[in-house]
Amino acid sequence: MTTKKILPMFAAAVALPLLFAQGCGDDGMQTSDTADTNDTASGEEECDSEIEGTIESDTTWTCGHTLSGVVTVKNGAKLTVNPGVTIKGLNGSALVVSKGSQLIAEGTKEQPIVFTSALAEGSRARGDWGGIVLLGDAKNNLQTGSGIAEGLDAGNPDYAYGGGDDAYSCGSLKWVRVEYVGFELTKDNELNGVTFYSCGTGTTVDYLQVHMGKDDGIEMFGGTWSGKHIVVSGAQDDSVDCDQGYTGSLQHVAIIQDPAAGNYGFELSNQADNLDAEPRTKPKFVNVTAIGTGAGGEIDTQSSGIRLKEGVGAEFYNAVFAYFHGPVIELTEGATETVATGGGIVFKNSLFFGNSAVDDGATPYVVGEGSTFDLEGLIENAANNNLIDSDPLFESVDFTAPNFAPTDGSPVRGAGAAPAGFDAADYIGAVGSVEADWTLDWTTYAAN
Repeated sequence: MTTKKILPMFAAAVALPLLFAQGCGDDGMQTSDTADTNDTASGEEECDSEIEGTIESDTTWTCGHTLSGVVTVKNGAKLTVNPGVTIKGLNGSALVVSKGSQLIAEGTKEQPIVFTSALAEGSRARGDWGGIVLLGDAKNNLQTGSGIAEGLDAGNPDYAYGGGDDAYSCGSLKWVRVEYVGFELTKDNELNGVTFYSCGTGTTVDYLQVHMGKDDGIEMFGGTWSGKHIVVSGAQDDSVDCDQGYTGSLQHVAIIQDPAAGNYGFELSNQADNLDAEPRTKPKFVNVTAIGTGAGGEIDTQSSGIRLKEGVGAEFYNAVFAYFHGPVIELTEGATETVATGGGIVFKNSLFFGNSAVDDGATPYVVGEGSTFDLEGLIENAANNNLIDSDPLFESVDFTAPNFAPTDGSPVRGAGAAPAGFDAADYIGAVGSVEADWTLDWTTYAAN
C-alpha cells in the first residue's frame, strides 16, 4: 500500500545534501523487496509514495513515486531524480518545474530514469498522464517577453516563463524516457512529452526518449537550449515543435511515427501574431532520421515531414526524411518565403525517400495557396548535395522494433558533413552504423 505525501508547502522527500543508503540489489538496480524507505541525513524518503502539491525545497528521489495531480517544483527548489528510478503518473498528473527551479534527472544507459504511466504494462496508452513542463527565463519573441504555459492556471505566476537570461538552466535530462503522456489538462490543451518554455543554454538534454505521446513529443517555446541523442516515437501530433523564437540546435535525432497516428515530424513556427517577431525562430538540426507513417502501409493519416510557417527560419544537415504519407516539406506564408529567399532555410547533405505516399510521390513539396515560390528548386539545388529518391536502406523501419542504423550498402554512408560546432559526422541520419547505434538498450517501443 502506498503512502500519500501531500506537499502544499514542503518537499516531497528530503533536502540536500544527501547521504543515503540506496536499498539496491547487488547489480546497483533498485528492487522493491530490498527496502521500503531510504534513509538520508535529514529525514526519511518513503518509497512508492504518492506525490501531490508543491515541492519548495531541494529534494532528491532515490526510489519510485507516483504523481497525483499537477506537482509543481517552485521557489528555487531543485528536484533531483537518481539513476534507475521510475516515476509514475496517475491520470491528470504532470510534473511542472517553475522558473527559478530545476529538474536534475541524470540516469545512465544501464539505469535510465523513466517517467511513465501508473497503469500496468499492457494497459498503458497515450494520455495516461500529462508529462514534464520546464519553465525558464531565456528570451522568447512574445510581445511582452513572457507568457503562461499552455493548459495551466493562467492566473498563477508559478506557470510564467520568459525573460532575458539566455544562459538560464532549466536543469538536466540525461538517459531519460518519458512515456504514455499527453493528458488533456483543459479543452484541446494536451501536454507534450517534454515542453521547454524559454529554457536557456545552461539546460542539458542528452539521451532523451519521448514515447507514445498524445500531443507533441517535445516542444520549445522560445529559448536557446541545445540537445543531443533524442528519440521521439509514436507522437500522435508533431514529433518536434518549435516556436516563439527558439534558436537552439539538436544533433542525433531519431523520429519514427506510429503507422496509425502522426502529424508532422517537425512543425516550425515563428509567431502567429507577428511573423517577423525577434528573436526569430531559427533552429538547427543535424543528423536526423525521420520515419513517417507510410513505412507501415497504406494508412490514411496526416503524416508529413516538415512544416515551415509564420516566418520561421531553419537549417537541416545530414537529415533523412522517409516514408511520410503526405508531403515531405510544406512552406507557407510570404514571410517564410522571404526568409527562405534570404538563405534562412537550408537543407544540405540530406536524403528524401518514399514521401508523399498518398499520391505515389506526386506532391512532395507544398507551398501556400496561390504561391509561385519554388520550394522544389530550394531543396533539389545540386549545390545542396541532397539525395532525392534514394533508399536509405535502414536495418528496419518497423515501428515496434526500429533499427535506425544503415546497412552496408546504404547511400548515407560517407555522404554527410556536419557544420562547424557539431559532432563530426560523415554520414546522413541519426545513426552512423550498427556498432555506433546510440539508440539501443535504453529505449522502448512498447505500444502499451
